[in-house]
Amino acid sequence: MKPLIVFYDGYCVFCNFWVRNLCRWDTKDRLRFASLESPKAKEMVVATGFDLSNLDSVLIWDQQKSPLAESAVVFEVVGVLGGFWRVLMIFKAIPEPLLNWIYRGIAKRRYNWFGKLDQCPLPETKFKHKFL
Repeated sequence: MKPLIVFYDGYCVFCNFWVRNLCRWDTKDRLRFASLESPKAKEMVVATGFDLSNLDSVLIWDQQKSPLAESAVVFEVVGVLGGFWRVLMIFKAIPEPLLNWIYRGIAKRRYNWFGKLDQCPLPETKFKHKFL
């Protein structure tokens, strides 16, 4: 099974916080990471035809089907992490349009709330293999 690729905003402090933690929590080593500005993201666009313009979301791609965005990413990651994290699946009972509205609200304000980096930070050495 191919690893799932999480595409994230490499300049976003909030996004980088979650990526660093996901590296630690991914004990099954199923997740890989690439910024939305990376060559891997361009490769995904060519392979899937997914439109990154006007996108303000993290994406997850299984390298076979179309990428998932917004709240679908959260549930996909929770499923991969398994264990205790699966308790968060209870939020799947909330209608997806409402979850996506909340997601977009946070995404729109993330730079104001958490800041923006000048450059993408380098990963910790022990997690370097997770970054494409």
